[in-house]
This record gives sequence, structure tokens and C-alpha cells, in this order.
Amino acid sequence: MCDLFAFSAKRDYSATKSLPIFAVQSRKNMDGWGIGYFRKHRAFVEKSAKRVFVAGHVHDSFQRLARVVKSRIIICHVRLRTSGLTDECHAHPFVLKFGGYDWIFAHNGKAPAIESYRSCGTTIEEAVSDSARAFEYLRDHLLDHYQNATELPTLFKALCRSTKQMLKEYPGDYNYLLSNGRSLFAFTNHRQFMLLKGSRKLEGGLLLTTLARGLSEEKWVRVAKATVRQGVLMAISATDIILQQSL
Repeated sequence: MCDLFAFSAKRDYSATKSLPIFAVQSRKNMDGWGIGYFRKHRAFVEKSAKRVFVAGHVHDSFQRLARVVKSRIIICHVRLRTSGLTDECHAHPFVLKFGGYDWIFAHNGKAPAIESYRSCGTTIEEAVSDSARAFEYLRDHLLDHYQNATELPTLFKALCRSTKQMLKEYPGDYNYLLSNGRSLFAFTNHRQFMLLKGSRKLEGGLLLTTLARGLSEEKWVRVAKATVRQGVLMAISATDIILQQSL
């Protein structure tokens, strides 16, 4: 199963310690990796179809990015292919521009039903996967029904409704991270997120991962346990979970 990582802070920051640790602990996933971040409100993603960890070493490009990337929000994905090809185009995160923002999206899980979804808008043409279609679905429903969703509480409500509708139309196992550079959204209906805030061994922002034991021996908190079938959505601003709702 793919693994997810996110870092959120009050200012631009690097995840020089936690990103390499995440790569090492996710090394069982062999089908590519990607790191997404924001610079002056623009989204940037660098990714590869190569293994993130091989012959006892983290991939050189991954190591370089961990050192140089500075952003308030960083999203990382290490892939184990369940649909689509093993190539750079199918590595996450993905980027779409809508509603006046660049958005970064990464997903793990298994939702083959949504691969049949066809958007009327801009598509991630190179990627044939449930993850790409899920991103397009959420974008389309946010734009079609909730164009005034600009403030965080309104946007969160819109994303709750869009995600709930997606689960109804296209049932499956979804874990996703979504960000417009201002806020970070995290959803799960099949795995738990581990969270750490103010680490003394890693970075001092908010760290979030799907790795069951976290990234350090500190006291990681198990959050977003899917207590209902439809799952849980969180909205994170800087280093705090501002909103959380079971769908």
C-alpha cells in the first residue's frame, strides 16, 4: 500500500529530517515517489518512477529535494502501484489549477469504480488511475456546486459534501491529501493517520503520515480513525487541526 506524508508550518520550512526517514520507512513501496510544495502561491511537484530506497540508500534526487524544498506545506507520496503504469506520469502528487489556486493532491487506497469517471474540465491526461480521477471528481464538484467556497469553513463544508458524494457514487478505499497552499486537507476511510506537532527530533511544524508508527520514537497521536463507514475529513492550518468531521 502506498504511503503519504505531509508537513504544515506557519512559515516556509524544510523537512530535511523527516522526509528521508519517511523514504526509508516506505521503502517497501517500489513504484515511484513524488514531492509537492508551494512557492509564491504556485504549486511545484518533482517525481520519479524509480525506487525511493535501493541498495541501502535514499534516491539521490529525493535527498536533494529534502534539503532544498522550503514551503509552508509539503506533500510526499511513495507509490505501490494498484492501477495505472509504473512511470513518472502516474507517480503522485498531481496538480490542478482551479478556483484561483494551484492545488496539490496525493492519494492512496483502492477505488477502481472511479476510474470510469470522465470530467468535462481539464484532465490529468497522462495518468490513467483511480487517484487522478478522484482528484478531477473533487475539483469538478467543488467548482460546479460550491464556487463561493473561499473561506476555510465554507471550503471545508464543500469538500465534505463533495467527498461524501464521491463515496456514494464511486465506493472504495480512499486516503487523500489536498492543499491549495493555504490549508491542508486530509481524508481517510480505510487507514489511520499518525500526527506529531512540535517534534524535538524532527521539524517543529505539524507532521502527518500513514506510517503506522510515525517517523520517530516520540509520542505520535493516532488521528482520523474512521469511526463511521464514510470516513473522516480534517482541515489543517499552519500547525493546528482547525476542523474535523466524520462524513
